[in-house]
Amino acid sequence: MKKLNLLAVLGVVFTMLGCTLPAGTSGTPPPVDQVGTVVATTMQAYTAAPSESLSAPASTPMNGTSASFEHVSFVIPNEVASDAKADKMAPMDTNSGAPWEIAPTHLRFILTGYPLQGKFHQPHIFIYPADEYAQVNSNAASQIENIKRIRTGAPILRETMPRVPWFNADLLIAANNKILSFQNGTGVRTLTEYAQYYAPINNNELIYQFQGLTNDNKYYVIAILPVTTPILAEDEKPDASVPRDGVPIPTAVGPNDVYYISVTEKLNSLAPDSYTPSLNDLDTLIQSILVTSP
Repeated sequence: MKKLNLLAVLGVVFTMLGCTLPAGTSGTPPPVDQVGTVVATTMQAYTAAPSESLSAPASTPMNGTSASFEHVSFVIPNEVASDAKADKMAPMDTNSGAPWEIAPTHLRFILTGYPLQGKFHQPHIFIYPADEYAQVNSNAASQIENIKRIRTGAPILRETMPRVPWFNADLLIAANNKILSFQNGTGVRTLTEYAQYYAPINNNELIYQFQGLTNDNKYYVIAILPVTTPILAEDEKPDASVPRDGVPIPTAVGPNDVYYISVTEKLNSLAPDSYTPSLNDLDTLIQSILVTSP
């Protein structure tokens, strides 16, 4: 593990976002690790997925439940959820929300009958008008630009991965990265966890995240879907046991950069069906999304 030994002297710079996580997360962004700064070309081997090739939408019929609301439709595989509840969310401005919550009218889907319940995040899909969102929220504008750069060939790293605009935390890892197309757009998916401190990667907070844009750049798609795997501790609590096949947390210092790199490598090595729900089924859900002009 020569690369791992080398990376032990490298740090990961955490660029924290000025937005907010759902209720239940507290604290302040972690300080920059004093060991050093990341060498991007070295980190790429650990933060990029084994395959970054574009995955096209499935062309064959699938078993699942069709969901549609206004100008958005998709098919939910039977293994992912039984249905979806749709809402049209009112716009937020400085009079009705915090600066990071500012957003135009958008659509929200909550998947029902999802196999994982009681996790930190609920299974959501959001559809925003991209230009309007970028105009009112500078952080959203930055994430949209990140998607565009990845679509045109920028390396897929933790540092370049688009963040959820309203989370007051940074992503700790970026595993299983993959460029993924839906019916009329393209984006990038990753497995990640957000936190405001150096938290252990765990099954309570791990998510499958997809962020993409329609081909005409009119709509911004964000999916936040909880996932679990047998190699992770069930939650972030200090006494949570790490399974035998998992990555132990350094007892002297707690989670650190080498720990996150090791977890990323481990998650990258697992088969898609090692996750619940299967990454293949979640990819199929994303690939079925169609967003048309109203």
